[in-house]
Amino acid sequence: MKLRTALIAMAACGLSFPSLADVKLELPFQAELVLINGVEAEGNDTQTFKNGENQFAFRYEGTYRENGDDQVFKSDVIIVKFDESDENLKLELPRLRSGQDVRKFNKSPNFTLANGQGEAISYQQDKLIKHGLQFGRDYEAEIAAYNQSGKVAALTSAVAVATLPAAAATTTPKPVQLPAATSPAKPDEATSQPQGKNVPENMLNYWYEQADEATRARFKARINAE
Repeated sequence: MKLRTALIAMAACGLSFPSLADVKLELPFQAELVLINGVEAEGNDTQTFKNGENQFAFRYEGTYRENGDDQVFKSDVIIVKFDESDENLKLELPRLRSGQDVRKFNKSPNFTLANGQGEAISYQQDKLIKHGLQFGRDYEAEIAAYNQSGKVAALTSAVAVATLPAAAATTTPKPVQLPAATSPAKPDEATSQPQGKNVPENMLNYWYEQADEATRARFKARINAE
């Protein structure tokens, strides 16, 4: 009888005082997910993370009024890294009402991550930038390269290692050789690595776009010397 009473009491305590074992993140409707810990994502449903260091990337998507017309706005991809445990977080975005608000936000995103008590927590942020054509982006390859760059919002924990594409984590790029003009690629060679899925190629493109003109010139000279 005493054992039964004790079990009932323990169950009641468990129901009355639930313990958190992870981190939940609530997103506003303007936030469109792009990546969660190195893996492509979409939508804005509430997300659950394991305790510790985590990373997500999103776009601010919305509309604003300019010259009497409604305009659609999509921000650059914003990377956010935080380190929290047993917490309910909420991403709070500012209201963008004009073209000036939009341009100011895109240049320097300003938002808040708040805990369950409404207090702002610390986080690191950056942008996942790709210059030139934006169609067919391989976000997983881009964030893999970013996370190996050591930049402010790079995720270097075990979570990042586990979710990096295998080629990005294990492949050492080989010297680039330009094919001879008289030796066209064979059909099977031309189709074995579809555009957007060749991780080493995408990483080379990423670092080339990040380099200054002097570095690009040295890179071209090295290729031509092969």
